[in-house]
Amino acid sequence: MKCPVCNSESFEVLKSKGKKSKELLLQCNECGNIFRETVIPEKPLECRVVVSEFEKSHKSSVEIYPDEIIEVGNVFEVDGRPAEVTSVENKRGGRVPKSIATEVETIWASYTNIPARVGISVDYHGRILSRKVEVDREFEFTVGDIMKLGDVLFRVNSMKTLERKMRKGFAKAWVIKRVYGRPVEPETRYQYDLTPKLVNIRDEEDEDEF
Repeated sequence: MKCPVCNSESFEVLKSKGKKSKELLLQCNECGNIFRETVIPEKPLECRVVVSEFEKSHKSSVEIYPDEIIEVGNVFEVDGRPAEVTSVENKRGGRVPKSIATEVETIWASYTNIPARVGISVDYHGRILSRKVEVDREFEFTVGDIMKLGDVLFRVNSMKTLERKMRKGFAKAWVIKRVYGRPVEPETRYQYDLTPKLVNIRDEEDEDEF
C-alpha cells in the first residue's frame, strides 16, 4: 500500500475493522495524509495454546491471522471461555512479551472467568505456614501491607509473579504465584482480611506446616 499523495509506503494504522476483509484507516508517516484501504487478510493460522485453570493446565488451539501481533494481556476465546495471554513463546524457544503471529510457537494463557489463586507463605523463623487464597483477579497485593489470614497477621515482604521476584511495589493477583510474609504483633492494624478467601486444599509448597 502507498500513500496516494506522496507514494510513501510508511504509514500508521489508525483504525481497522472487519475480518473477511479489513477496512483500514491509515495515516502517512511522511506527509500526514489520511486515507483508506481495503485488504483481504491471509488465511488464519492454528496456534497452540497452553491455558491454565488454577494448578491445572491443558493444551488447546486458537486461530490467529499471520499479521496479528500477539502480546501479554491479549484476550482470546479458548474452548468457548475467555483466556488472557500471560506469556508468548516464539519459534526460537524464547519467552517474549509480544510477537507477530508467524513467529509464535506457543501462547500461554489463563482463564479470566475464574478468581486468581495465590499462594501465601508466612515465615516463622524457618517454619513456614503455607496456604492458598482465591481473590478477584484485579485485587492488588502490595509489599508492606499487613494482612490477616485466620488467626495470623503478617506483613508482605515480597512476591513472586509470573515473570520475577518483587521486593517493592504492587501487582495484581492474576500475575502473582506466591506472596511471602512475616508475622507481626496480634494487635497490629491490618489492611485486608484474607480469611474468607482461604482455599481448603493442600499447598504443594507446604514446609513444616502448622
